[in-house]
Amino acid sequence: MRGKVAGRARRSREATTRHASHRIFQDRPEILAPVFAVLGIPLPEKVTVDALTPDVTEIRPVERRVDTVLRIAPSDGDTFVLAVETQRRRDAAKESSWGYYVACLQAKYGLPALLLVVCQDRATAKWAAGPFACGARGWTAQRTYPLVVGPDNLPVITDERTAAENLTMAAFSAVAHGRSPRIEAILEALARALQRTDGKSADYFNDFLDNSLRKTPAGEKWREILSFVG
Repeated sequence: MRGKVAGRARRSREATTRHASHRIFQDRPEILAPVFAVLGIPLPEKVTVDALTPDVTEIRPVERRVDTVLRIAPSDGDTFVLAVETQRRRDAAKESSWGYYVACLQAKYGLPALLLVVCQDRATAKWAAGPFACGARGWTAQRTYPLVVGPDNLPVITDERTAAENLTMAAFSAVAHGRSPRIEAILEALARALQRTDGKSADYFNDFLDNSLRKTPAGEKWREILSFVG
């Protein structure tokens, strides 16, 4: 019984953390534009962002959950759903589940769906870019092309002023370069930059980093840095 209670408590904490990371984009939707710019996809500064449920389960007991799911409504139209995943290593199971996420979200919300994968090393980023095909007998029924950000296309930000000017890029940089020898300098710059912003935004970015770097050496270093600057 205690194990079940502990499990429910853990899932509740994880859900709370995911919700907090959604709120970053809801309250500050304009901060998504620089990340899309890195990918060569234009996104106007004026955009509305709504958090959607990350649960894409259709048939139990199979449970499928995306890290973050957002409805993006740019000022120029073309509303779409964006699923965001953090991927630390190659995982063959994702080659089919990512296609499931995209197809399910498009069917569920009646909107085009995109998948953004944040990777921590070049090999994983190269693999995550796909494409991942589903088909048989020489016929392709579906092909998935994830958007990928990682060490190759996100800058290393170790300057406090640069981090403060673009907190989102600095946060994504910290996740993407989580295994870099420079991660401590990246996290220190971001922590100092967060001291210069309002408490609400700082809390959101802290939750985003805590969720994305959980159970990693970079996550432990982040919590250690916060204990000194807090």
